[in-house]
Amino acid sequence: MESEIKTDKIKIEKINENDYNRIFVMSDIHGQYDLFLKMLDKIKLKREDLLLIIGDICDRGKKSYEIYMKCMKMIKLGYNLKFILGNHEDMLLEDLENDYPLRYETEYSIYRHSKYFENKTMTEWHQENFFDEISWLVKWLKNCPLIIYGSKNIFVHAGLDLKKVLEKQEKETVLWTREEFWLMENVELEEYKGKNIYFGHTPNINGRISKKTDRIKGIDCGAFFTHFLGCIEVKSQEGMYVYEDEFIEFDEVSSKVFLELWNEEVAEFIDSEKYKIKSGKGEVIILEKLDKNEKKILADFWKKYEKLLGKNIANYIKKKKL
Repeated sequence: MESEIKTDKIKIEKINENDYNRIFVMSDIHGQYDLFLKMLDKIKLKREDLLLIIGDICDRGKKSYEIYMKCMKMIKLGYNLKFILGNHEDMLLEDLENDYPLRYETEYSIYRHSKYFENKTMTEWHQENFFDEISWLVKWLKNCPLIIYGSKNIFVHAGLDLKKVLEKQEKETVLWTREEFWLMENVELEEYKGKNIYFGHTPNINGRISKKTDRIKGIDCGAFFTHFLGCIEVKSQEGMYVYEDEFIEFDEVSSKVFLELWNEEVAEFIDSEKYKIKSGKGEVIILEKLDKNEKKILADFWKKYEKLLGKNIANYIKKKKL
């Protein structure tokens, strides 16, 4: 029996793992439709199985809409698919529900697949047909939970605060955190003991599922950056991968991930006049002296992502002679 827990902060869904023969989990597909089809072919999903996608189907890649439509068709055919809202879906909802200037993700996720694409500009489409055409997607995304859990497993997009019960988790945490929350395992609450936790959001730049502890796994294989998509079957613990090219250009991947993290966590806190980004090089050049707060933000960023990007993170941040 499945149920929903509604709180003032987040929506949580409970499942019974015994209702399914196999449970597959994947994350952060980011518009890589061809990889998604390859993975479906690889896992041979049956109607007695469950496929969990734990956030970020959209953005970056150019075939988000195809993935959403494929998933909806599969549900109509009787397959069990469940979705967790990712931070990129949350941002897409902002576009879809508000009269903001349309962003890249809306153009590629929706507009280019509209029946009006050939005869209307994006502005005309937005003003005249936008909400009617994608009302189903808005409704679907708004109904997605932020956490799914069972008696043995917890699924979340970005991570958890293990010092808080599920019902007290903050939306910011489950959608956006990049903290190494698995290091709190020794102070976790009784609710989490013995349960496996699966999360995405932070890409593993080697294109592989990352085992943080015996029970906590990061399954974002950086599909857009690495062209690898990973999936894990929960009951057997079998990991599976599909890819466009078995060879990964690690320097290129880490440079792109670095800039993604920089724009997300640092850019708005450091005066934009004090640095420039060297296009295509994955490199930030510091042009002027930073103030005390800016230096701290940069130092914290450096320390936080040293493990993810390696000690060569220093290579991404250069200082001109002042």
